[in-house]
Amino acid sequence: MIRLVILLAGAAILAGCGSSSNASGSGCEDVPLGTNNEVSSSLETGFSVDGFQAARSHADKAVWFVSAKATDPSGRVIYPTWATKNLGGGPVYIVDANSRNVTPGLTKLQGLSANDDGATAAQDCARGANG
Repeated sequence: MIRLVILLAGAAILAGCGSSSNASGSGCEDVPLGTNNEVSSSLETGFSVDGFQAARSHADKAVWFVSAKATDPSGRVIYPTWATKNLGGGPVYIVDANSRNVTPGLTKLQGLSANDDGATAAQDCARGANG
């Protein structure tokens, strides 16, 4: 009986991994269409993006990091990272060199870096969602 409970608990934990939503706010989140459109409308010629995922910054709960699978004009896949204070829509900011190359018209939000916990989590989420 104990083994069955442990097995079921392990299955429940695994089922939660990679889900698109996490009630605690610290996991992967689907990115609303408004934010997708904000990034997509700023794309450099020849780039495409899809499979957006977001993770909230642990250090600053008011910032969401957003990452996606981007394909450059030569077909190379990268995972740029952006930031926004409003995941539902509003300004999106570049965070790393990849986001600067993919969306050169966007500005940088000071105080954020690609090494921030939420940025790396968002990239991991996007990589997981885009297999």
